[in-house]
Amino acid sequence: MARRKKVVSDFDHLYQRVPYYDVDDKRRIQSGEIVKVKGVWGTKFRFMQHTKRLDNGNEWIDLVALERGIGCGQRSFYPDRIKPLPKKRRKKKAK
Repeated sequence: MARRKKVVSDFDHLYQRVPYYDVDDKRRIQSGEIVKVKGVWGTKFRFMQHTKRLDNGNEWIDLVALERGIGCGQRSFYPDRIKPLPKKRRKKKAK
């Protein structure tokens, strides 16, 4: 069986994709971090990229839904629905 050809989109010049998203001045979500989405109950997502369409200004966040820590589907949401999870803190050593 022959190898499939990779489909190249003619519309790639319309999109700006970056592997991070600045939530506010203090917090930046990097590709691979776990986030939650407002309005979606009980599901965690892994951040992929922030995409902006250059001709009309629309922007969205591409995420992978996680089920038991394994990716099970790609979804996109508007940036105002993204809620970053707090980073895990180090435990203090007992004296």
